[in-house]
This record gives sequence, C-alpha cells and structure tokens, in this order.
Amino acid sequence: MSFLASILLIVYAISVGSLAVHIRRTAALTKQGSDGFPDDAPTLDRLPAIDVVVPVKDEENNIGRCLRAIIAERYPNARIFVVNDRSTDGTANVVRAIQEEHPEIERIDITHLQEGYYGKPSALEKIASRLTGDILFFIDSDMFVKPGCFKTVVRRMESERLDWLAAHGEMELDHFWEKVLAPVFGAMAYSWYDPRKVSDPNWPDAMGSGFMVVRRESYMALGGHGAVKNCYDEDSVLLRRAKAAGQRVVFTASARLFNVRMYGSLDRTIRGFHRTLIGGLKTTFRFLITINALQFVSLMPFGLIILIPLLGGFGYSVPFAKYWLGFALLHILLATWLAALVYRAAKVPLKYALLHPLGSAVAIWVCCRAAADLRRRAPITWRGTSYASAEHAVAKPGQ
Repeated sequence: MSFLASILLIVYAISVGSLAVHIRRTAALTKQGSDGFPDDAPTLDRLPAIDVVVPVKDEENNIGRCLRAIIAERYPNARIFVVNDRSTDGTANVVRAIQEEHPEIERIDITHLQEGYYGKPSALEKIASRLTGDILFFIDSDMFVKPGCFKTVVRRMESERLDWLAAHGEMELDHFWEKVLAPVFGAMAYSWYDPRKVSDPNWPDAMGSGFMVVRRESYMALGGHGAVKNCYDEDSVLLRRAKAAGQRVVFTASARLFNVRMYGSLDRTIRGFHRTLIGGLKTTFRFLITINALQFVSLMPFGLIILIPLLGGFGYSVPFAKYWLGFALLHILLATWLAALVYRAAKVPLKYALLHPLGSAVAIWVCCRAAADLRRRAPITWRGTSYASAEHAVAKPGQ
C-alpha cells in the first residue's frame, strides 16, 4: 500500500510541477495578445476599397451600436452591408432608422434558410456576388470596432501580404457569471488552438472568429461561405482550408481593434458556450481531456485538502499524508497564479480569479452536456433555428 501511495505521490508531484510550464506558456500567450498590432506598421499611399459585412439575427440591442461604430470609422471607399437573417425582433427597425441617416448602408433581408445550410453561411453566401471590395470585413453584430480599427487592419494586411486575418478583441463582461466563466472558456480555447500555430503555415491548426478579414480574391478562390454551408464552425473551417490552399493566415488578439459583447445572463452564457464547444472541441476524446484538465487544475487540490483530514478523522491512515497536503497547497498556489494570468488577460478583476474552481465546475458541467449532445447527434438550436444533428456541426476530416 505504501509503495503504491509513493508512486501516486511522485506522479502527483510531477503533475503539480507541470503547472509551472503552463504558467510560463500562458504568460507568453497573454503578452503576445496584448501587442497584436505594433505601433510601427507602415502607412499606405492608397487605402484599398473595403466591404464591411455585418450578418445579424435578433440583435436589436447590439446592431445599432455596431453600425454606428463602423460609420464613425469614416474609412474612404468603404461599403457597408447588413445581412438581416430572418430576425423576429426589432433588428430591422433599428437598421432602417440608421439607414435614414446613412442611406449608403445596404440592408439585405433574408426571409428563409436554404435547405442544407446553416444560418450564417446561408446568409453570407447569398450576397457574395455583390461584394466588390479589395478587402472584406466580416463582423458580427455584437462587435464594436474601436477608432482606427479598419486602417490598422488594412495596413497589416497590406504590409504582410496577408490573405486572412482573424482576431479576438476585448470582451465586455458586465454580469457576475460572465466574469467567472468567460476567462475559463477562453483558456480552454487557447489550450487547444494556440494562436501562434494558427498563424504558422506549418501547422493545420485554425481558430476563427466573428471578426474575419480576407482579400476578396482569396475568399472567392475558396468558394466563400457557400463552401462551408453545413459547417457549424464555418469560420475555423474557412481558415483551415485557406492554410491548406497555401493562403497566408494570421490570428491575433488585440484589445485595440474592437469590443465584443458577451452573452449576459447565466442561461445565455451556458447556451452560448455549449454551442461553441461542440464546434470547437469536435470529438469526445477532446472533451474528456478538457474535463480532466479542468478538474485537475481547479478542483483536485481542494478535494485532497478536504478528503485526507476527513479520512484521518474516520480512523483511516493515509500514507505520506503530510506530503500529499503539502503538494496540494502548492497546487492551489500555482493554480491560483495561473488563474490570475487568465483573468487578468480577460481584464476581469483579480478577485474573480479566486473563484476559478466555481468557473471550472460549471465549465465541466457544460462540457459534459455538450459531449453528450455531440455523441448522440442531438439537434442544435441557436437563435430560434434547430439544425438536424450535431454531426453537421463540425467539419469532416480534410475540410
């Protein structure tokens, strides 16, 4: 018994030590994300024409702010398209009111979902033929560009001759559960999709975003959104195909580009991340690894701190109990340090980092639900539309 306990203790000590490696990696990632766009990008003699495309469905609370931020950019030679995809709330009225002040905005109302399509690819495929800009900006309606965003991105696209640029911006987190959960899910995403590998043509890794910028000729060469019509993670699939085709892809995180409004209430937050996890993790195996990692980092040390004294109180002697408790305390310190880096990167007050065990526990529950739905090919419902099954939610091998 003592021999087995000693082996387990050694394995646990090595695992706790590995957290230091993850802390170093996380620190490097967060540092890179804070400087996604250097200040010394060259200016351009001529700004290329751009098309800004905003797909929207039932976003009456966000679309007005989104469009006014785009208009405020005053980018020369820019066209703005709003693709209203079957909205049932006041979205169309908000857009119509803004059009009265800015008639240059074009609104395209989508009245039905094409058979065999997911909503966003269907809506964007329908307007592909109307796009004429040199560079296309696809921006979700819950994203609000910051001053200078378009010129900053265009300068980088031109100076580095990029075909695609996907970006994560600064999250707006107003509610308690958003602040607890969003950093945890963000860390999960970056654990599986290292932005450095997404930007490296030697790696197939791809992670899309609601903020996607592409040269029109590169977009059309891939078949546009029509080529990913039944992919749940259509943005990631487009980047993966672009890399396979030899196109230059960059993924970056930069708070200077835009703010993104997160889900809000606990229910919407859980449903939003549940949907994202199915498209992001894709396999039961990845879900199992993620669940195990979450419980190890955030839950296991607290379990040991409680369990070992409890067993002693019932008369059960745990071999090397003092060492187990010592490593568990070190585990808690390292896990809290790691959480502090993650929450600080999300610009969440550090007091919420102390709640990372709560965030991980909820994330594990969401992962279990998402994995079960993926495995049984359950229908996926989002924004009032149900899709046949989760088998269409992810790209097939080779896509």
